[in-house]
Amino acid sequence: MLRRLLLWTLFAGIALAVGLGALKQGKLDTLAAMVRTWWSGGDSAHAIVRFRVDLVDRLNYARIAARLPVLRLDPELETWLQEQFPSMVMDDMTAVTRRIQEGLPRYFRVSVCSASGPSMKLLLDQFQEFSQTPEPAMTHLACAVREASGGLTQQAILVVGQRLQDFSPETLAQTREEAYFSTCLHCQHPHIVRVTQHQNSLGLECPECRRTYAVVAADEDGKFRYVNEFLTGYAPPAVFAKDQSRVHQLFTIWSAVHANCVYTKDPGARKEATDRWQTSLETQRLGKGDCEDSAIYLCDWLLSQNFQARVALGRYGDLGGHAWVVVKLDDKEYLLESTEGRPDPSNPPLVSRVGSRYVPEIMFDRYGLYVRTTPGQTWKGDYWSHKVWTRVEPRRLNPSTDPLLGHFKRADAIQPDPQRLARMSRPDPAAAPFMELEEIPVDAQIWQMPLPLGQSIPQPRKP
Repeated sequence: MLRRLLLWTLFAGIALAVGLGALKQGKLDTLAAMVRTWWSGGDSAHAIVRFRVDLVDRLNYARIAARLPVLRLDPELETWLQEQFPSMVMDDMTAVTRRIQEGLPRYFRVSVCSASGPSMKLLLDQFQEFSQTPEPAMTHLACAVREASGGLTQQAILVVGQRLQDFSPETLAQTREEAYFSTCLHCQHPHIVRVTQHQNSLGLECPECRRTYAVVAADEDGKFRYVNEFLTGYAPPAVFAKDQSRVHQLFTIWSAVHANCVYTKDPGARKEATDRWQTSLETQRLGKGDCEDSAIYLCDWLLSQNFQARVALGRYGDLGGHAWVVVKLDDKEYLLESTEGRPDPSNPPLVSRVGSRYVPEIMFDRYGLYVRTTPGQTWKGDYWSHKVWTRVEPRRLNPSTDPLLGHFKRADAIQPDPQRLARMSRPDPAAAPFMELEEIPVDAQIWQMPLPLGQSIPQPRKP
């Protein structure tokens, strides 16, 4: 009897000491909740699934009241969080945010909250402050729960972030957001692509390997496409003499394009804006265009006649950006200038002779983009070397798609590391919207070949 009395006295003393300690630290409610949870045998009213549903509802109620789009659960973020949260140290919330953005670079902005408590209801209450301060840019969320204090309490983490869309010309034309998610086709490095609203043409350069892997431009309707998709299969109904050599065909097509396209500089709607590009059919109908318009016009026609041709984008001497066409025929490389000079068969423009001032950075044909294998390498004049140029297909770029222990913690939204941002440089929509451009233009002039060099071609009818 005395032994039992001593044991009960000891238990009462321990309980009193714990209660006084909790009261002193302001955690008496937490202690009471722990006792209720132990006594009831669980927390059935606020299980983890119910907790997540209630948490999402609270966050979205505040956003609806603020007339903001609701947050959506992100399965990718949820899976990553479930795997990583058990090992996370929650003392430095800014470090946690960085870890999330390193693990999921698709997230442009991230806010993280954490909470601890003996019941799911207390965890939910601790997220109240965060739920009442919605951030307009955020789009998705995920949460995870783990045991803490040897299983006596639960700890939860809530991640709310701005999940970027995959970059594509179609998305760029539809949304015109400031940033997108992309993956380098050369080294598979994931990163963020920044877009300036007034840019009508831009190159995607990987911040890791420093190589360009895609170039997009807006057409006359403001729709973006990869630049190789401006080569739409232009094939005007032209009649060539049966005994005409391939070299003479090359010069007659070049002469026809040169005579039918008046060079017109197009700086864009704003002085600092890049210009919009034209397809071959548009250039023919307008009878004018700048260097890339006429180069596309010429290259597209040559490709339709089975010439090995590419449009080159680069620099001409000290005059800045330029576009021209290169052709490989009978093991000889020709450089065709579509805006200056006059085609002269007696003086063929071989690359070895006229190409010293032309420095290409990017080339393209209908099927892909060609970029320097080694960025910044000295240009030696070889347009077809596999050692100098790497071929990529831009269409491969598009895929088929908080609470706390005793007090509230929150890491402010942070911007991603600038080293993970793709740089812009000047230099698909799906093929379906442009399939009609692959047909022979019904209103095109029939150009009889050979055309005497120097003779003007009648201007096509204006649309």
